[in-house]
Amino acid sequence: MDHTDYFFQIYGTLPRAGPGSNALTRRALELMTELPESPRILDVGCGPGMQTIELLSATSGTVLALDLMPEMTVRVRASAESTGVSDRLEALQQDMKEMSFPESSFDVVWSEGAIYFLGFEAGLRKVRPFIKPGGYVAVSEAVWLKPDPPPEVVDFWAEYPEIDVVPEKLAVIERVGYERVGHFVMPPTAWTEHYYDPMEIRIAEKEADWRGIQAAEAVLREARNEISVFRRYSHYFSYAFFVMRRPD
Repeated sequence: MDHTDYFFQIYGTLPRAGPGSNALTRRALELMTELPESPRILDVGCGPGMQTIELLSATSGTVLALDLMPEMTVRVRASAESTGVSDRLEALQQDMKEMSFPESSFDVVWSEGAIYFLGFEAGLRKVRPFIKPGGYVAVSEAVWLKPDPPPEVVDFWAEYPEIDVVPEKLAVIERVGYERVGHFVMPPTAWTEHYYDPMEIRIAEKEADWRGIQAAEAVLREARNEISVFRRYSHYFSYAFFVMRRPD
């Protein structure tokens, strides 16, 4: 196995693919005050689909859940089946860079912790044509909470140079041509409950079996470092939910 295989055995088995919670998904959804009775929703980068199932449970609409990893579409289908909402789910294995839907196909485009694969501004531009006039977009995105983060934190976020303060993200939303609806910063528990706490359990489960395997130990080091940076410096960064609307 290579680095990717070991990476997936840690990150790909977690309840969520990143920070968030069902309560925060609902909070963002509740900002969409003019949804149709049964909205058509596109969930971009759905991962294991915890938020996908919550969207199906909270509405009477349909969700097209899209992810590059086939393992993720399998998980979201299984979750929908066990929850009894599979009749309103379509799971599509596809690179989000290759998305091509007819104009005005969806009432809502949703993306929790995944829009960064496209870039915040580029991603918002990419999905805009897919939304019906008056439809909504909800994304969670990395943000700075205070200035002058320590070098270790800057290094940690070096792979995503678009991390920025909330006012700059709001300016991007307006520049792309959306109406701002609302936003909020995720609390630390959004990182721990369904993400870092279970990640620590997975690390403990694997570290003995993987001892001496270079690629596997590299994945464990990366995961431990990620948790360590968060535990020490979470007052400098988080994710924020941004909800916006395509003008009528």
